[in-house]
Amino acid sequence: MSDNVNHPKHYENGPFECIELSRLLSSDWGQAVQYCFRWQHKNGVEDLKKALWFINDAITHNVPVFAACCKRNADILEAQAIRLLSILQAENWADLEQFWRNLKWGDRVDVLEALTEKINEIEKEGE
Repeated sequence: MSDNVNHPKHYENGPFECIELSRLLSSDWGQAVQYCFRWQHKNGVEDLKKALWFINDAITHNVPVFAACCKRNADILEAQAIRLLSILQAENWADLEQFWRNLKWGDRVDVLEALTEKINEIEKEGE
C-alpha cells in the first residue's frame, strides 16, 4: 500500500529519498530539487517549470543554495548535500545530470540555464 503523505513514491524512487537532500538546502532550492527529482513520475515538464520559478525567485532574492544553520555544522551539512548531488549527477537522475552538477557547485545561473535548456529540449521533442 502506498503512503502519499509520509513516503510518496515519486520522492522515493531515486537513489535516496528526496527529503534527504531537500532538507539540506534553503527553501527555494529545496523546492526546486523536489520538482526536478519527481518530474518524470508526476507532472512532467510542468514540474520543471515550477522548479524554474523557484530558481528564479532564489536568484532574484539572493537566496543561498545551502540551508543557513549554525556555522559549526554548516560545512558538514553542505558536504552531505554535495555528496547527494554527486550521486544524482553520476546517475543522471531524472535525465538532469547538468542540473545536478551545477547545483552541486553552487553555480546558480548555470543551474537556471541547464534547466531552461532541458525544458526547451522536452518541448521541442513534443512538437
